[in-house]
This record gives sequence, structure tokens and C-alpha cells, in this order.
Amino acid sequence: MINNQNKNSLLQSLICGIWICITFFLCNSVLAESTVSDSASIINFYNPAGSFIYEPIPGVQANEREMKAGLLYDLENKKIVWQKEMNTSFPIASLTKMMVALLTVEDVRAGKINWEDNVQWTRQIVIGRGKRKRIVNENVNYTLLDIFKSAMIASNNEAAEQMARYVGGNVQAFIDRMNTRARELSMNSTYYGNPTGLPAAARSFDNSATPTDLLLLTLEMLKYDEILEVTGMGYANINNGRSTSTIKNHNRLTIEYKGEVDGMKTGYTKRAGFCLVATSNKCDHRLISVVLGARSPNLRNEAVKDMINDYYAVIGLDKLGPYCQAPTYVSAEISSTDDQTQTSDEEEGSTLMADAPKAKKKTSVAVQQKPKYIIYIVQPGDTLASIARQYDVASVAKLKAVNKISRKHILRVGAKLKVPVAS
Repeated sequence: MINNQNKNSLLQSLICGIWICITFFLCNSVLAESTVSDSASIINFYNPAGSFIYEPIPGVQANEREMKAGLLYDLENKKIVWQKEMNTSFPIASLTKMMVALLTVEDVRAGKINWEDNVQWTRQIVIGRGKRKRIVNENVNYTLLDIFKSAMIASNNEAAEQMARYVGGNVQAFIDRMNTRARELSMNSTYYGNPTGLPAAARSFDNSATPTDLLLLTLEMLKYDEILEVTGMGYANINNGRSTSTIKNHNRLTIEYKGEVDGMKTGYTKRAGFCLVATSNKCDHRLISVVLGARSPNLRNEAVKDMINDYYAVIGLDKLGPYCQAPTYVSAEISSTDDQTQTSDEEEGSTLMADAPKAKKKTSVAVQQKPKYIIYIVQPGDTLASIARQYDVASVAKLKAVNKISRKHILRVGAKLKVPVAS
């Protein structure tokens, strides 16, 4: 009897020991499998940037003091080669519209909507001033493709909101989709409160993301040629059924380096600063650059251009190509609304350009004559000398004379200047 009990005890101990060994082996296998999976995949739920290889390149320089955060990613070699605060979340302003674009293209590809669909809404517009001011309703009609262009090229807020309403059924439902899609892409530090990027009542509710989240979004967007075809346009025509107008890309690099810089989106609010996600594809070697919180559009663009050129030089390629001058007729059409619309996404008019009152006065797209001057809105970092260089004004003295500027005059951001141009 004692022997049998001892045998049973030994048998139970043996079985127990075997079970512990099997459990330990299975647990280790699962952990090992999980580790392999995480290292091989692009996304990591707890640390989205952990799956990206970061290999700093000494030859790549960026003016870090002029931005809050950013990164440069080599798509061909799948590694981040420069970064600043790439895992910290900041307001993103109109970079928000990148997610609006992605969801729209995904629905077009799925056959739910078509680019030729008419998107209609009623807009309230103010006519006259003072006692003569009155509000009238105006019916608006664009194709989905044209409001897509307006949102992505000219960063038009009304276009983005109407696109969200059309694609999502209503704006709130679309915002929910934006946040859901962000989580699906493991953009776990991203928040969307609206489809435009306009600031919320409190900073904590501004649309926000990290540079690595924006990199994940850009990588997804690059799967769709339709997006790059639009974001790479320096200029585009849009039509409201009555007239056609030309819009200019807020991402000037697409104009300066046509054919090499083909995206992606600009953004600005006072809290976000000047932001840009730029994509370049020189000699089929694609780079993605993210800059958040720059002090001016010029400083932002220079930072992006410098880091891209530095890296291309490191890998043995030439710098980005020469400036591509816009056609004369395009410059004439957009001259009255040119850079003043780039000052701020907050300050952009809610009216699409083809609906602007001046559109009715146009008799032909191929207008060859420029006006005597344009109205320019002063941006952070501007000087009279930089404005004169930008518009080929003969001298700073001429710019001062036209605007009756004295020696002691200080340029105020948001002030309007008359800039003479060649006739």
C-alpha cells in the first residue's frame, strides 16, 4: 500500500514536472515568435517608431533651432537618417488633410464614390459693406476631383470639410473614421478633431501627431498614384460649372523642383507653426521629409531642401533640380491671390477660387498681361529685401516708394504691401 502511494506521488510529480517544462517551452516560443513579428513589421503598437531603423548620417544637416520636430526617411533603404523629437506629438494644422485625402482615395478605389461625382452645397456669402451689407445663399457645385485638388493643393478648408461631408455622410462620422484609420495604421499618437486642421478652442484639442505617425501615413498614401498626381501639381485648374480658375500649390518645392518633389502637404496655424510633409523622388530614390513648427514658410522650405540635398549628396546623387518658372498666363491669373493665401490656413478664405468675384471678369485662361502690382501679405521672417528678391523688384527703394515706407518703418506680420511686377 505504501509502495503504491509512493508510486502515485512519484507519477504525479513527474507529470507535473513535464507539464511545467512544456508550458515554459511554449511561452518562450510565443515570446520569440512575437519578437520576430515585431521586428519584421513596419508597426509596433506600443512604440510606432520602434520598427523604423534610425541610422543618423553625419553629412545630413538641418537647422534644428528653426523647427519643433522632424525627420528624414530613406524609403529605398527603409531607415530614418535624421530626426528631432520624432516621437513627440505636436499640432499639425492642415497636414490633417492628408488623412482626408487617404480616406477619399480608398473609397474611390473601393467603388463607393467616383472622381466625377458632383459635390453640391449651399454657401452663405456676404455682399456689400456697412448698411448695404447683406447675406445671400449661393449653390455651389464641384466635381469630387476638383475639391480634392483645392484641399490638397491650395489647402482650402471649405473643400476639405465638404469632402468629409460627402465621403463620410456627415462630418462627425468622417472624423471618427479618421481616428479609426489612424489606429489601424498604428498612428497611436495622432488625434483628429476636425477635417481641416483649424485650431480648437484649447490647444490640447488641436489635431496633432508625431513625425513618425505622419511618416506612417505618408507611406500609406504613397501606395496611391492618384494622390501624387495631385500633390505634385504646381498649378491646377478647378471648375464650378460656370468658370474655371487656377490654383497654386502651397508647397512651393513642387514648383521649384517640378518632377522631383511630388508632395505632400503644408500646414500652418499660430500654435502649429509652419509644417510640411515633403516627398522627393530624384532618380527613383524616394525620400520623405517631415518638418513641424517652423517659424516661417521660407525657413521651413529651406530646412526641407537642405536635408534632402545633403542626403542625396551623401549617396552620390545631384541636388534637387533648377527652378521651374511658372507659365506667364498662370502667373497672371493667380497674381492677385498669390502668396497672401499662404500666410495662414486660419486666414484662408472659405470660398474656393473659382467662386471668387474676380473669376467672372476673366475672359480667357491664356491671359498674357500681368497687373502693375500684386498685394503681398507679410509673413514671419520676411524683409523688404527678401520680398524684393522674390518678385524681382529692381530695388528695396522702389518697394519703399510704392508703399510710402520710411526708414523707421517695421514690417508687421499680416500687413499688406503693394509689390510692383513687370507689365
